[in-house]
Amino acid sequence: MLNTGNLQLINTNPPRETLAYTDGKFVYKLPVSNKDTFHLRTWLEKQKLAKKVSDDLLKFKNNNYKIPRVVEVSDKDFFVKEELAVGTPLRTSFVESLSQKELDIIYKGLANFINDINQSRPVLSQKDTFEMSTNLEDEKMPTMKELLSKLEKYIPKSDLQIVSDAKDWFDVASATDASVVFSHGDINEHNVFFNKKTKELTIIDFAEAKYQNADYMFNFDYARLGWLDIERLMSEYEKLPKKQKVNIRSNPNIKNMRLALYNFKGSVSEFLRQPKVATKIRLEIIKKDIEKIRKLYKLARSTEELTKTDELMQNNTNSKIMAAKKKAGNSK
Repeated sequence: MLNTGNLQLINTNPPRETLAYTDGKFVYKLPVSNKDTFHLRTWLEKQKLAKKVSDDLLKFKNNNYKIPRVVEVSDKDFFVKEELAVGTPLRTSFVESLSQKELDIIYKGLANFINDINQSRPVLSQKDTFEMSTNLEDEKMPTMKELLSKLEKYIPKSDLQIVSDAKDWFDVASATDASVVFSHGDINEHNVFFNKKTKELTIIDFAEAKYQNADYMFNFDYARLGWLDIERLMSEYEKLPKKQKVNIRSNPNIKNMRLALYNFKGSVSEFLRQPKVATKIRLEIIKKDIEKIRKLYKLARSTEELTKTDELMQNNTNSKIMAAKKKAGNSK
């Protein structure tokens, strides 16, 4: 059992779920409540994630930022021991006292950190996350093509073709939309420190690390740092080399189509499980979903900025034809 008698409590604001103490060299984290087994286990799993993420980031050996090493996560006594982050939290009042050179170090450090954590896991497309999110509850959920085939009994083929065309468009267009990347998930002034003496930027606390839309990551997660110039940070980020390509700007046409297709697939799946229950009402809901997809598809196709998608779709079709011909040739 960890004895906190000789330790100093360092998060004096009402903590959400973690108490943090220090002995001047290390930080010791404990759950706020130790009575509820479920919450204890949930807290512990988050700390194990934080250790895994910090260990992965340390492997990059990037000198533009620092990550405190997590020394121990105790399953038995429910505590975490990690190196103490030295520096001042990046509150607006502190940032305003920094020189331009010090700000340059911070922006460069943050950009490098974001790049490394994004690259530490596979970078996903909106198509990837669409397929995963619609199959979370049921791994055997039919594909969109299979659902449309089963709907032919209830919906005109011409309407279903609109959905099919829109899904084909989305699958290709999603490659140009904001990527889905692994990110810190809880950036705020208490998790980012700058040491004026050593000129070092330190980022802590990866318990909320998760996948996020790259656009959201910058414009909402990092925007919690009120002093931060998001456009400058994005510019610094885009300059850095990447093994996996990352798109950081969302296209509203693609985003809206993804949501519409997601709702349609959910409605159809539920209907096909019990097609005889409230059939007329539920089919009306599906028809409204199709009408929304029709309007979004028409809008997307009429938008000049998406002419590149036409080229991509044609290239995709040509690739499939070439592959089919090659396969046919090999089978002779």
